[in-house]
Amino acid sequence: MNTLLRLPALSRAGHGVWIRAALAALALGMAGAFNATVSLAADDKSAAPADEGNLQEIVVTARKRVENLRDIPASITAISAATLDEAHFTQLDDLNALVSNINIVEAHDNTPDVTLRGVGSFGVVQGVGFYINDVQLFEGQIARPIDIERIEVLKGPQGTLFGGANVGGAIKYVTKDPTSTWQNEANVEFGSLNTRDYEAVISGPLSDKVGIRASVYYDSHDGYVYDTVRHVDYGGINDHGGRLTLVAAPNENDKIHLWVSADAYNTSSQNLMYTPLTAQAYSYSINDYFIPSFDRHMISVAAQIDHQINSDVELTSLTSYFTSYNRGFTDFFKSAIPKDLLQQNADNRVYSEELRLASTGSSNLDWQVGAFFQGHKTELLSADNWYTTAFGYFPPSPAMLPGALGYDSDRDEKMQRQYALFGDMTYHQGNWQYELGLRAEYYTSTLSAMNTNNLATPGDYTTAVLPVASNRLSAHEFSPKVSVQYKFSPTLNVYGTIARGFTPADEIEELNTSGHWFVHSYRPEIATNYEVGLKSLLDHSVQLDAAIFYTTYKDRLYLYQQLASGGGIIDLTTNIGASTNYGAEFDISAPLPEGFKVSAGLGLLRATWGTVQNFLNPVNQQPLSISGLTVPFSPAYTANATIEWRHNFSGYEFGSRANVSFIGRSYWDPQDSAYQEAYHLVNMSAWLEHGFWKVTASVTNLTQTEYNTVYWPAADVGAPYNIARINRPREFIVSGTVRF
Repeated sequence: MNTLLRLPALSRAGHGVWIRAALAALALGMAGAFNATVSLAADDKSAAPADEGNLQEIVVTARKRVENLRDIPASITAISAATLDEAHFTQLDDLNALVSNINIVEAHDNTPDVTLRGVGSFGVVQGVGFYINDVQLFEGQIARPIDIERIEVLKGPQGTLFGGANVGGAIKYVTKDPTSTWQNEANVEFGSLNTRDYEAVISGPLSDKVGIRASVYYDSHDGYVYDTVRHVDYGGINDHGGRLTLVAAPNENDKIHLWVSADAYNTSSQNLMYTPLTAQAYSYSINDYFIPSFDRHMISVAAQIDHQINSDVELTSLTSYFTSYNRGFTDFFKSAIPKDLLQQNADNRVYSEELRLASTGSSNLDWQVGAFFQGHKTELLSADNWYTTAFGYFPPSPAMLPGALGYDSDRDEKMQRQYALFGDMTYHQGNWQYELGLRAEYYTSTLSAMNTNNLATPGDYTTAVLPVASNRLSAHEFSPKVSVQYKFSPTLNVYGTIARGFTPADEIEELNTSGHWFVHSYRPEIATNYEVGLKSLLDHSVQLDAAIFYTTYKDRLYLYQQLASGGGIIDLTTNIGASTNYGAEFDISAPLPEGFKVSAGLGLLRATWGTVQNFLNPVNQQPLSISGLTVPFSPAYTANATIEWRHNFSGYEFGSRANVSFIGRSYWDPQDSAYQEAYHLVNMSAWLEHGFWKVTASVTNLTQTEYNTVYWPAADVGAPYNIARINRPREFIVSGTVRF
């Protein structure tokens, strides 16, 4: 199932639909007036080749300009469209099998939590930023493998060019442009869990100046988590949507990109938790009463205009708008008798604008300067319906339940704004390359919160109360970067890089352990990364990359899951303190005789708390020393190995691919009371292709390995039990592709 790269989203269309429709009509109207004949594919920077089979030249846009991957003084992994197809990636966490020192887990609603080299935040903010064609994504990522040219994983802080919320790194999706000739495709997939996926794409020129690429999809599969109370399987999804790309070249100096996408997603799996006895006890069963549900709808549009001012300077304008709608229901108590039906609504709107001037000449100095603005409005509504435990039947509605105790609603409205100026320049002098970059960013956050839980009168859930707290925050940060690279030869270089990034401070409203809502702020996270690396292309097309790094991570955030005094699990976000992360990475790939190719990667990581003061045990609120302990979500090692084989039999191409990944021990909480034991995953695929058709069979998690994707120990929560979420089971998929 091609469900890769989608975060949950939330959306009201409203007048925004008419605005986007007008933009599309305007682009088509402009296209009819173009007179110049320009090759769309040949002039497309975003579609620069990234074929991993061609070890001589892997082109990326990690520094917002087209460059050979080997010439960039940073750790970057580029994953091509061919690899996504042949490895049959289905979710973002499949990247764990190809990228060292990355740790991605996904909730059942496809929400990823990501750390790179132990830097990032689980369930709090995006410590690792996500981008589609340089547009940052917060709630939705509708970029399917069929539309992706490549994925670029940028390790280390990316604050200079990408701004805040990239303290650990960035993951970029570069999408495909329209093709210069008509190339259409239809795919169908069937597999375990009653998987049924359909998608189609058309791509080609509307004229010699305008190209179009449009894709649509429909996905569904059943759940795999069994509810022992209601005797049903949870986790099934239904997902459908589409994406449109228009590219127009009015003359030799201008190019216009327009991207529009929409998605509707539904699942009965918002909060599938179970209660294992230990972190090493796994189960695909839960005890639930209310059927959880999660619905999202989203629409996004982005437009990029590139204008060649002269032979040496190009102006780029990148404008984006995103709107999303999210509705979820669950019971937080996870018991056979209803206690707390929680409704969560969220609506997001994000607008951004970036203007950038960049050099395009052949001088020794490459440079770019730019300005950036982003506004992000969030509306949240949480409504709790509380019940007595005397009634063991499922209530049709809160009003019909005689044992209802009360109703508590909480509404938040937040507006975040970012303003930034940035610049980056690289000077080439013989075999040396020197880079200097700086970003100055000013941001604000305004929070308005209203709830019906009266602090002055406990038990009053009807009187609206505005929490007494500062409702506006503003700050500024600087994100510098400096690097030096020396080329021993065109295929061998070494580099050193220092880069700084941050996660913006913010305000948040949460429920405390006494059962009352309160507003508080948290400080910005700041990471500074020191890195030395080597990139080389050896004899016989063997590619070897290596890097060592040391990161200081200040004021890192943590999201506690705690048991409130009246029962139920509540969240509490706080800055714990500093950590130091250091390690090494090695990646090698090589072609072998008879159509074989092998690749392998190894990442080693040691992430420990520094001197942490005033850390309180979340259960009894007593001081607890965690200095020197291992930081959560930081596996001691990650390793992967892949072998590929392909051969042509009289026009029929047969290929196969086997991948095994190893993930070392990691801890779940700051005090290291529980850990995830080391585990491994095996994925395999094989395909037969001839002319216009292709058939593929694949299996993920071949060995049926079980592990937790999330685990909150009782020592951290304060509950009498542990709370966890389990990984996907083994899945078999058969797919067919027809090109026409």
